[in-house]
Amino acid sequence: MGFIRKVAVGCFFLVLWEVGARYLNMPLLLPTLSDTLSALINALLAHGDDSLLPYVGETAKTLFGGFLIGSAVASVLTILAINTKVGEDALSLITGGFAPLPAVAIFPLALMFFGISYKSLLFIAAFATVFPVALAMNQGFRTVSLTLRSVGRNLGMSGIELTFKVLIPSALPAILAGLRNGFSNSFRALVAVEMVIGAATGRGGLGWYVVSSKQNLDIPEVYAGIIAIMIIGLLFESAFKWIEMHTVRKWGMLN
Repeated sequence: MGFIRKVAVGCFFLVLWEVGARYLNMPLLLPTLSDTLSALINALLAHGDDSLLPYVGETAKTLFGGFLIGSAVASVLTILAINTKVGEDALSLITGGFAPLPAVAIFPLALMFFGISYKSLLFIAAFATVFPVALAMNQGFRTVSLTLRSVGRNLGMSGIELTFKVLIPSALPAILAGLRNGFSNSFRALVAVEMVIGAATGRGGLGWYVVSSKQNLDIPEVYAGIIAIMIIGLLFESAFKWIEMHTVRKWGMLN
């Protein structure tokens, strides 16, 4: 029933879009849903520079790379924090200073270090991932019960072994939530920065596709690019839900 309700709500908004666009009759501001879907399909089926797929591939490549690097850095920082006092102080200081900072705010630093390049985009995507993941992992580790910790120690575990065999499985719901937030944060920052770098280089991912379409007054393509971004986000959200369903929910760690 939940799926049916979501489909019904989605169809309602799509119909509202089509009717509202036809009523306004302002295609340079709000194209109809049919024109937007037609533009999206044509862009997916096109070849060369007119195709949407290379833009999707460019964004996905950077997003995957940045997300994996950021998650790895967050994992190392959190494991050090949970096992050493120095690591705990370092994580507290780093997250306290950088976590509230929007990833796009350090874009000038990325340009200084890496120039207008793929490395700058990768740096922004990784930076946007690190802190949501690190904060969630640290919080998850802190909430593991003392009983489980004591059982692990009684079995001879300590340090890294205790972390991987007791803390990580017990904190998995928080870790998955952090990874989900880290991905969303990274995706938003990446698309925003792609718009800027794309304007300077004339190439890039989905962010540049949206901006270039707007510059050419191809408004249906602008909305088609936004829909493509939304679809990618929904696919990854579904992937996280699938992982959650086959891990923490299956194991009874979440209702």
